Amino acid sequence: MHKGITRATRSGLRWLSSIALTMALPLTAAAMEVEVKVPYVILSGSVNGTEMRALKAALEENPGITTVVLKNSPGGDARTGYMMGEFIRERGLNTGVSGLCASSCSRFFLGGKERFFTDDQPLNRTAVALHGNYGHDGKLIDTAVGPLKAWIIKYSDGKARPDLVEQWVRLPINRGMAYFYHPTESPAGYGPTRLLICQGTEENLQRSKLCAKPDMGNALDNGIVTSLEVLKVR
Repeated sequence: MHKGITRATRSGLRWLSSIALTMALPLTAAAMEVEVKVPYVILSGSVNGTEMRALKAALEENPGITTVVLKNSPGGDARTGYMMGEFIRERGLNTGVSGLCASSCSRFFLGGKERFFTDDQPLNRTAVALHGNYGHDGKLIDTAVGPLKAWIIKYSDGKARPDLVEQWVRLPINRGMAYFYHPTESPAGYGPTRLLICQGTEENLQRSKLCAKPDMGNALDNGIVTSLEVLKVR
């Protein structure tokens, strides 16, 4: 177990070590692709547990890397999400989001010392999406809720509202997500704070109409990002 994992996270990982949790993907998911454009390393695709080794290798070969950009990732292995988030924070790296960074990818993202939206893709298609921990049947694992909630609040630098986090870590199926978009650069139809909480039963094209739009602070207020500056990656 990685030395940076907190007591709360260790509690949550008891289930992760005995059950190979995949929050959105099958176990056969391919590893994330790695592209280096110093000062960025861009990780894209599914999370399958090999990402720690790939990131360490990229950092060793390219000491000028300062920022991990998470691009078009639906998530995957939950344990890796915790460990990568903590490793990124320990190394003092920043993170950026390009397109969708969902599920375990969002834990990579929260590890960033500084966290940004990027200009790599249109901001109305760029979001950090968070939810709970789920078994192979796609249903919520109740016993993992508390440790995950504590972890998110810690890695949001204490800014994430506990009552808001409670809503997304308890979404009952793994297709449900809380989507944080850039609060000033995304369509007004995404709600007053550009936050959508979806149950996972909505049609994708109807999310802006059917998902909840709580007025409980935006991505900056809740520590999902640390700045509204759009990082120039493109």
